[in-house]
Amino acid sequence: MLIEEDRKNIELIRTTAQKVWGEDCVFGDFKELNSPYPEFEWNIVLYGRFEVRIEYECGGIGNMVKTADGYITLSRLTDEQVFRGLKSGIPENLLHNFQVLDRLLKTYMD
Repeated sequence: MLIEEDRKNIELIRTTAQKVWGEDCVFGDFKELNSPYPEFEWNIVLYGRFEVRIEYECGGIGNMVKTADGYITLSRLTDEQVFRGLKSGIPENLLHNFQVLDRLLKTYMD
């Protein structure tokens, strides 16, 4: 069940994504998971072709990129620093992670 802090994090995710991608970000399915603690998945499409799943668990925000092998966490796809766990939910760290994701995706756009 989501509490007020989690709802604030949902808005943080939305506004940070819009800051990085603007109209190139389309928010899709939002699924609150049946869990004893706050947890959800939120699918987005970036640049009209990259499928990304945002996973939220107790304040931690993870980014999973859809590949031919399924969804793979951002930290396994880049050598850049990616904040994980509770640090990933700090606004400047979330912005950093989204910027890392953006740079990764742009390497596949050429």
